[in-house]
This record gives sequence, structure tokens and C-alpha cells, in this order.
Amino acid sequence: MDYKKLLESIDSIDPMAGTIEYLMANYGQPRDAFVRGDGSYLFRGDGSRVLDFLSGIAVTSLGHGYPDVVEAITNQAKKLMHTSNFFANENGPKVAYLLNQLISSSTPTQESGKVFFSNSGAEAMEAAIKLARKRQGGDRYKFITINGAFHGRTFGALSATAQPGKKEAFEPVVPGFNHVTSGDIEGVEKLIGAGGVGAVIIESIQGESGVRPLDGEFVRALRRVTSETDTLLILDEVQTGLGRCGRWFDFSHHEIAPDIVVMAKALGSGFPIGATWARVGVAEAFVAGDHGTTYGGNPLATASALATLTAMIKIDAPKRAYDLGIDLVKRLASLDNVGEVRGRGLLLGVELEGVEAPAVAKYALDGGLIVNPIGSSTVRLAPPLTVSIDEIDEAVRILTDAIKMAS
Repeated sequence: MDYKKLLESIDSIDPMAGTIEYLMANYGQPRDAFVRGDGSYLFRGDGSRVLDFLSGIAVTSLGHGYPDVVEAITNQAKKLMHTSNFFANENGPKVAYLLNQLISSSTPTQESGKVFFSNSGAEAMEAAIKLARKRQGGDRYKFITINGAFHGRTFGALSATAQPGKKEAFEPVVPGFNHVTSGDIEGVEKLIGAGGVGAVIIESIQGESGVRPLDGEFVRALRRVTSETDTLLILDEVQTGLGRCGRWFDFSHHEIAPDIVVMAKALGSGFPIGATWARVGVAEAFVAGDHGTTYGGNPLATASALATLTAMIKIDAPKRAYDLGIDLVKRLASLDNVGEVRGRGLLLGVELEGVEAPAVAKYALDGGLIVNPIGSSTVRLAPPLTVSIDEIDEAVRILTDAIKMAS
């Protein structure tokens, strides 16, 4: 093989065609290709720009290329990228400290906890599942999750996911996961009463099933039932956490104290990092050798997370999401063919009437706006928490035109 020609040939690969030819088809035909991002915008190779109201699915919450985060990653890459978790690094404990402070202050009990770092939301959920099993013991290996929930695509997280279409091809999945309908507290009590249940896992807003918030009374009842039976309550805040829903963590809207919190997405502003927090009394179940990951919590990832959290605190990201979300919901609810706007803060699901969500998303992209169709009738919006009023005006205008074209 001529290695020089091999390397020279790389530049000839077109992003769109190359995706189909060289990558597995897990994501289907790509809708577009982008080479640069700046704030709320993504740019194609020809220089044209698109307003990003998906943020990489609630990931780039500070927008693209946030200066403080870019500087932190650049400086850390020059200093040290990886050592393995046999050694401490200067950023990891600082990120864990901030996360613990933000989570603890979001609960009525102000309980402290500890953090385990991973590389993604699914991995953070795997850590939570393993931690719950270890803490509860072999006789309490079962979990309860809510129909419609999505918790990830690794085998443990997939087993917790209560969307049959996502796991039928991979049966049998991990045993011990039971699913109940949202609001069915009696069903939860019955399963716990039958024995063997160690934990309940919930998303307080189910993002992948159409941005559907769980009823607050149901969430509080879950906390009451789980506390009374020493059953762990695990909150999946991968999509809803870190300011997106108008609080640092969405569970705080319900004034409850989780036992375990799972997070990722926005934590690294696009750099892969996940985290699992567990309160004191649960975190100690993990001892040396129980669980690990080669890259989790590496200096580069935690440098990104530290810069991200610092920036979010400085701009008061939850308040921005809350205030801007109220304004955006009012505008969206007034549009033709919109029946309902669900969610909180800047995680919103727009329920369409008389038009197909995929068609609306296509016309919106053609007009310069990225939104995400979920099923046939819901469009998800998750703009950066740094979005401006002018950018919201632009997005609503493009979405209005896209709905008209799809109707």
C-alpha cells in the first residue's frame, strides 16, 4: 500500500457521500453537513448558515464555540490529555465539587454525595444501574421504569428503556426491568410489594417520546413510596439537567431528593463526558474494582466540564432558560396548526395538528432552522441557553413558514 497516496486521498472524501459509503447506516441518510459552528449557528462548507434550535440534542447549551470552553480545552490539550484513573487530575475533583453543590442545593434535604465520571449518558446510566444493584444486594436486582422512557442504548440502559421498538431486535435484554404507565402509583406499589425491586428510574420529562413531563404528584408519590421501602429513586437528567429546564436539575421543580442522578449531554459543551451522582449512603456501595472506564473523567473532558459549569453559573443559565422559555412557549402556542407546547424552560415539544412533523422539520431546515421531529406529530426544540431574542424571532418566523409549507 502506498501510504502517501492513502493519506492524500482523505481530502477527497465528501462528508455526505462518505457517511453513506464508509459508516454504518445507524443514522440513515444525513440531512445536512456542517463544518463550523458559532454561537447559535452552524455553517455549511459553502458558508451558508443554519440556526441551531436542537443544540446537538441539548448538548451545546452554551452555543457553538463558547470562548471560555474552547480556551480551556485548548490549554488542557497542550498540558495533559490522559493518564488513566490510577492517578488524580486537577480538574476532576473540582467538577465533582460543583456538581455536588448544584445537586445538593436543588434538594429540600441538602444531602451531599459523590460523583463517578464516564463518557456518555448511557454509560452514566450503566454506572447507576450497577451501583443500585450493588447497594441493594442480589435479592433486590429488579428495576421499575416508566412506559415511554428512554435511558440509552447500551444493554443495561436499553433494558431500562420502555420503548419496545428500540429493543425488540436485541431481545433478550437484561432481565429484571419492569415498566409501568406514568401515573400508575398503584402499579409501582404492587411491584415493590411483590419483592425484589431495588430501584425506580425516571425521566421527569421524557424527551425522546415527545417531551412529555411526568405529573408532579406522581413524581412526589414515587419519592414517598421509594423512601418508605428503602427503594432507590434514580433521576435520569441527561437531557433535562444543567439549567435547560429552568432549574439546575428538573427534579427540583417537584421538591424531591433523588438517591442517584445521571447526567451528560450539556456537561461538556460537546466534549464527551457523563456523570453519575449518588448521595452519601449510596455512593459508598462502590469500592475499588467495582466499576471503571478508561477515559472517564480524563483531564481533557473534565477541563471542558469545569469551563462549562463555570460559564453556566456566571450567566445564570437556569434563569435564562426559564425566562426565554416562557416567551418562546407563548409564541409557539399562538402559531397555526399548533395544538400544545409541552416541556419546561428551553426543552419544548410542539404538538402539531394537521401537518406532519418530519415535513415541518425538512422545510425548516431548508429555510435555515434545525428542529427535531419526534414521531409524526411532535417537533422538539432545544436551543442554546445563550440564544438571543432576535434569534428566537428568526426561529419562530422560519418555523411559521415551514408549518405553512407543510400544511
